[in-house]
Amino acid sequence: MDTQTKQCQNCKKEFVIEPEDFAFYEKIKVPAPTWCPECREQRRLAFRNERALYKRKCDLCGKEVVSRVSPDKPYQMYCQKCWWSDKWDPLKYGRNYDFKKSFFEQFKELLFSTPHIALLNANSVNSEWVNQETDDKNCYLNVGGHFNEDSAYNTYELYSRDCFDNFWIFKSELCYENINCERCWRTLFSQNCFDCRDVALCYDCRNCSNCFGCACLRHKQYYIFNKPHSKEDYEDFLKKNPISSIKNLLNLKKQAKKIWLSIPRRPSFIIKSVNCSGNYITESKNAKDCWNADKIEDSGYLYIVAEIKDGYDCSSLGWAELVYECPHSTGLYNSKFTTFSATAGVRNRGGGSSNLEYCHSVLKGHNCFGCANARDLEYSVLNKKYSKSEYHALVAKIKKQMTEMLYKDKNGKTYSYGEFFPIELSPYGYNETAAQDYYPLSRKQAKEKGYPWSDYESQKKYQFSDYKIPDDIKDVKDDILEKVLKCEVSGKAYKIIPIELEFYRKIGLPLPRRAPLQRHKDRMELLPPRKLFPRKCQKCQKPIQTVYAPDRPEIVYCEACYLAEVV
Repeated sequence: MDTQTKQCQNCKKEFVIEPEDFAFYEKIKVPAPTWCPECREQRRLAFRNERALYKRKCDLCGKEVVSRVSPDKPYQMYCQKCWWSDKWDPLKYGRNYDFKKSFFEQFKELLFSTPHIALLNANSVNSEWVNQETDDKNCYLNVGGHFNEDSAYNTYELYSRDCFDNFWIFKSELCYENINCERCWRTLFSQNCFDCRDVALCYDCRNCSNCFGCACLRHKQYYIFNKPHSKEDYEDFLKKNPISSIKNLLNLKKQAKKIWLSIPRRPSFIIKSVNCSGNYITESKNAKDCWNADKIEDSGYLYIVAEIKDGYDCSSLGWAELVYECPHSTGLYNSKFTTFSATAGVRNRGGGSSNLEYCHSVLKGHNCFGCANARDLEYSVLNKKYSKSEYHALVAKIKKQMTEMLYKDKNGKTYSYGEFFPIELSPYGYNETAAQDYYPLSRKQAKEKGYPWSDYESQKKYQFSDYKIPDDIKDVKDDILEKVLKCEVSGKAYKIIPIELEFYRKIGLPLPRRAPLQRHKDRMELLPPRKLFPRKCQKCQKPIQTVYAPDRPEIVYCEACYLAEVV
């Protein structure tokens, strides 16, 4: 089909559907979307609770555990041990499909009657407060990572240890407050750095060591603010400018930012890839509008994904093929409109789930439609099992009904087959989900849109300690572990945990003045927007598409000019 311009049913803005998009929709047998890519992503993220964790009793065994489900939620929650046990049967909640009611209405009833799993993590030791993680040891408040040790407050930390407060840190150690850094050791307050050692406040550096406040260096050692120094002078600088003092650190950050802005940047970070658009893409082919994507082929509108072929509109997804609107999952094949169908440890498509449609938290499932909070299901609709022939006949009939009996949400938007779940069906408050990170709304705005909202956390009262955090870490005593601190931005309470204090002392870092959630928000604000803007290379004047809007202060070159000058 030819390129078509449509108006988004949600935000009313125009968006374009290209011929290759139509080819994918035909391949996976779905109608074209009626929501624009941004609104589709917001809708998916509204089902992902990453950081709103609570203490709650399991509704089966009564044990108090850490859970994504707050105590005031109206549905059941089972601890992980109970949820995976044989003490209950997901098919017990199965029901006949009622063709007098819309599909989404019936799915909502099932979703809120079945027990939800407390957290999604596996194979972890002494890491009860991690979510959507596997194979962790001694970790705390990590989200979306795997195979980590002695770490806390990271988002997408993988194969790392002794790392704190990072966004996307891979195969690294002793790292703090970094964004998109890989194979680094003792790297601090840096972005887009690879194979670096003992660097701080650096941007876009590769294979560098003992560098401070630098940008776009390659294979350098003993550099300060992009100027070479002797080893003795470098070490003398560090002694005179200790980052263990918060006052010194803030001044040094200002100086480093000036260096970062004085060096040209590439329009977007796309490496070893062909015919790709977006940012942070590696080893991919035919990937359109993809962000933080590795080994992607013939796909579009993806965010935080790895090893995907023929996938559209997915986020936090790995090792999948033929998938559409399937966020927060791993090991999927030929599936659509499905969330949290993850299988711990899956690294091949055959070991996960397949042929799922409109499912939520169906783990190790095959040929399921409209199922929720279940495992090891096959040929099931609304958690009721059928024969293979009965299943296919019923699903075909339901799809037809979905196009004829539309579901209408609280704001009058309609949903038929081919649309992801309405946000109002989310089991979490909008403010508990990742949607609030990328598409923030006030309580009033969310309520006006008909989205769920959680007020549980705001009901808590804290008694803050009468304590002033010392300027330098060397002046911090062990009694800090007993103090309840107040975030300088949000006013929320937070504490310093033992492994965190040990890390600050080992590296020589001042205590944070902001709560972990606020620090996460600060990092998110440093990420470039997931949009491409028309701009001209500031060297050759060639038109380019870049993540840096024309009114931003960064110097942006086309890829050719960047490589000629920087690499």
